[in-house]
Amino acid sequence: MASYDGWELLKDDQYPEREKTLGRGGQGVVYLARSPEWVKHRGIAQKKVTEHLIQATSSQFEPLGLSKYLFELGAPDPIEHLGALKQFVIPSDDKDEESKAIGRLETEIRALQTVNHPAVLKLLHSNLGQRFVVTEYHPHGTLAQSLSLLRGNALGALEAFKVLVEGVAEIHNQGAIHRDIKPENIFVTPRGLVLGDFGIVFFEMGSGARLTSTYERVGSHFWMAPWAYENARLSLSQVQPALDVYPLGKVLWSMISGKNGFPFWEYDRDANNLEKMFPDDPNMPLVNTFLAKCIVREERDCLFSTVAMMHKELDELIYKVKERRGPRPDGAKTWPCRVCGKGAYHPAATPAGAPVDMRGQPLMLAQITGVGITDRVPFSIFVCDHCGHAELFKAYS
Repeated sequence: MASYDGWELLKDDQYPEREKTLGRGGQGVVYLARSPEWVKHRGIAQKKVTEHLIQATSSQFEPLGLSKYLFELGAPDPIEHLGALKQFVIPSDDKDEESKAIGRLETEIRALQTVNHPAVLKLLHSNLGQRFVVTEYHPHGTLAQSLSLLRGNALGALEAFKVLVEGVAEIHNQGAIHRDIKPENIFVTPRGLVLGDFGIVFFEMGSGARLTSTYERVGSHFWMAPWAYENARLSLSQVQPALDVYPLGKVLWSMISGKNGFPFWEYDRDANNLEKMFPDDPNMPLVNTFLAKCIVREERDCLFSTVAMMHKELDELIYKVKERRGPRPDGAKTWPCRVCGKGAYHPAATPAGAPVDMRGQPLMLAQITGVGITDRVPFSIFVCDHCGHAELFKAYS
């Protein structure tokens, strides 16, 4: 059995002669592994079982003790003592490619060691010489496997997405750019979304050596910024944060639509348009306005040159969506229209001759629970400055 610094590969439940794999890719294989601490703990339990069995025919036999250790050995391993062990497969027949592959492994280890954020995968162990790393294990799988979780739930998706954006912002703060953001590389965990797979991360302050043969054509076509995909050899100075902004926008679209991406930048095409998918949800025009600033054809059209700018706009969007659910407009300046989602409500003039209270608020006929019909309830009338939709709100003191 291969040695992994005390980490032990678990066997597959269906095929006990094989190790349990979590995934395979061009860079290697990911296995489910048990921590050295838990391996030691199980070793002690196995020794105790042997001791109890030896005493099975003697007066010193303790069946409850045997049951205790058998239960420990048969119970599932605690999540905190499991890890995802990635064994890199690096070809040695081409020295140039081998050197680049080792460089990518060093960069991935550096990225995982450098960034400390709840939305970024944690490194548990690494061994460059033996070419493997161990990261935390998330049994609930990836976002790609759970896209139905927040389908149609704009506010829920935005709030979950915000934590992910904060994680990417921290990656950028450490001088790195991820370059492979997509639902398959995002884990669903109890603490929220967690971004993993730093295999093609780029450090802005690196040595300048290229680590791929066609350096920029890495990642996935659907998720890669168009200006990076179409330029065969983007210069190092052009590897900018917007390369992560573009796929982040697509991830948000996927979370709300429940679909795993779409070709190119056509978020507003009828088949992809959130407003068409959810025509009765007034939040979708607001989301589309946000997407228009990051899912773009040309880099110059990306209005979020940094993830920090995206985060600021996201905060404002979440505020608008939350306010939309509130009981009344806030000063009639920032509260968006319930119908078009594009305009804002403003107070309308009181009709001539309409009865008003002492503050000038119009008095209108209303059915109030527990009161009955009354004409002494003050209401404020607000009109959307975009579509003209009128809304009544109870006047507040």
